[in-house]
Amino acid sequence: MPLHLVTPFDRTDPSEDEQPVSPQVQTLRSRMADGCYILLRGCLFLGSSYLMALGLPLLFFLLLSGGSPDAFFAHVANLGDRFLAADLARRVTFLGQCKFVLIGLATLVVVWRMPRFIRDLDRELSGEKL
Repeated sequence: MPLHLVTPFDRTDPSEDEQPVSPQVQTLRSRMADGCYILLRGCLFLGSSYLMALGLPLLFFLLLSGGSPDAFFAHVANLGDRFLAADLARRVTFLGQCKFVLIGLATLVVVWRMPRFIRDLDRELSGEKL
């Protein structure tokens, strides 16, 4: 009785049960894998771009305050107090303008980052080294 086991890695010739994968199936699997990779990378790209766009108003207030935490929170408190004191029509107008500005900032961030994203994605999918 032999003391070693034969694993699938030890066999050199395929058995009758194992059929070689056709080139069409390999091509389909390769394209599906590339599609999933592109989808995941695209989601990460958009998520990080939107986080950058949401951080730009924070950066604006930090620059406005000169880096001082007291001045920063004073500006934010002033904005919050004036928002709460405004009537409903002015609040709706302000929120509409905020949406417009944030969508515009997000679009600018995506457009600014898109060429590098496409270049990196093309390089990674073609298998090139850094």
